Amino acid sequence: MNSKIDFTTKPLLRDKITDSLRSFISLERGDRPVRIEAERDLAERLNVSRLSLRAAVQTLVDEGLLLRRRGSGTYIVPIPSPQMVDLIAAPDIKPQDPFYSEFLSEFSRYLAEHSLHLRMLHPDQLPPAATSNPLIVVGLVDSELMRELRATHSRVIATQSYPDAIEISQICFDDYRIGSEAASILHERGHRRIIHLSGPQIYPSAQYRRQGFVDRTSSFGGRVEVVEGKMNWESGHRLGERVIRQARGQQPVTAVFAVNDWMALGLMQRLREGGVRVPDDVSVIGCDDIHLSREVKPYLSTFNWDMTYLIRELFSLLKSMDGSGSSFHKKTLLPARFVERDSLTSL
Repeated sequence: MNSKIDFTTKPLLRDKITDSLRSFISLERGDRPVRIEAERDLAERLNVSRLSLRAAVQTLVDEGLLLRRRGSGTYIVPIPSPQMVDLIAAPDIKPQDPFYSEFLSEFSRYLAEHSLHLRMLHPDQLPPAATSNPLIVVGLVDSELMRELRATHSRVIATQSYPDAIEISQICFDDYRIGSEAASILHERGHRRIIHLSGPQIYPSAQYRRQGFVDRTSSFGGRVEVVEGKMNWESGHRLGERVIRQARGQQPVTAVFAVNDWMALGLMQRLREGGVRVPDDVSVIGCDDIHLSREVKPYLSTFNWDMTYLIRELFSLLKSMDGSGSSFHKKTLLPARFVERDSLTSL
């Protein structure tokens, strides 16, 4: 902080601290976030209590002038720019969907830090005319809706894989690699008879995770049985009956890779009810690292995506599209990180 603020050495009331900080912000505010001093240093320099300073800062956070970044500090929010970013979610995405809720949280945080504005679109209320705004598509929309979106937006980035769409840019996590890594992990732990709880193949994420898992298992000479169900807790719980039977067979199944955490957690509940121990009898790996995977014992081994990384790469891709016209299309696959917890063991 280079500019000087005229503070007296007497303790200041909260409103006086707030007004003085507001004046300082108006001098320092530009088109990039500006980090202010740490709370302790600023309180000492201003000769005020940290409690009073904290209250003043919170007031300015509420006003949208300051922004707290966990582990990094407090920043002056840049001057708002007229740039708008459009976002649309696939009709079948629920607000509580773990990917969507985490994505929207990090996406909104990025917009606030860079003074960008968000316009949420609905499939039934699209812009009446072409716009220069970039468009982010979350989830899988049908080809007809995608054509309508392409008619109004020259820059479209999807966060879901669209295998047959070459006219849009895509950035998503590498689901094939997730399946392949899951197979390698189970093979390294000595598991040879494995069940994969897969999702409907209309979803590219389920399709690629299955294919990666089957291909890698086959390369080891292993055997995997694929069982398809809905990608939810109820389906995992229902399919758990089949896993129980095979876990007690003459050549017992010893591991399950579930396409997502909800199926894995439903499965684990059914196994528990049936007296099959996780991981002693059956190891389980999920995918998505939802909050519940760290709350229900045994804690679920799973794959975690770095949403902050995805958002940063998304806007880097968006920036590279500026001025390139509608002919610029790119597909970017990001790695997920395996998180080992209590549901996995070696034979």
